[in-house]
Amino acid sequence: MLYTSLVETFLLAGLFFEGISTLFYDKFPLTQYSEALILSGHIIFAMLVGFFGVAILAQAIREGIRNIYILSILNMIFIGIAAAGGLAFYGILNPDYSYLMALGFFGSLFCTSSIFFYSI
Repeated sequence: MLYTSLVETFLLAGLFFEGISTLFYDKFPLTQYSEALILSGHIIFAMLVGFFGVAILAQAIREGIRNIYILSILNMIFIGIAAAGGLAFYGILNPDYSYLMALGFFGSLFCTSSIFFYSI
C-alpha cells in the first residue's frame, strides 16, 4: 500500500505538470503536433492515475483496513470527477469544466496522500 500510494502521488505530480503545460502551450482545437503531444502526455498520466487508483482500491479490499478502503473509494470518485470534467472540457471546449478537473485532482491528491501517510 505504501509504495502504490507513493507512485500514485508522483503520478499526480506529473499529471499536474502536464496539465499546466497543456494550459500554457495548447490552444483548442489542436493544430500542431507539439500541442497533441502535450495533451497526450496529460491523458497518459491521467490513465496511469486511474490504474493506480484501482490498484489501491484492490489492496484496500484485500487488506481490509476500513479507513484506507473509504479513502480509496473517495479517490476513485474524485478520479471519475476529474475524468468527466476533462472529457466535457475537451468535448465542448467550455473552460468552466476545467474546475471539475481541478476539484477531482485536488480531491484525489488529498485521498492519495492521506493513504500514503496512513500507510507509514
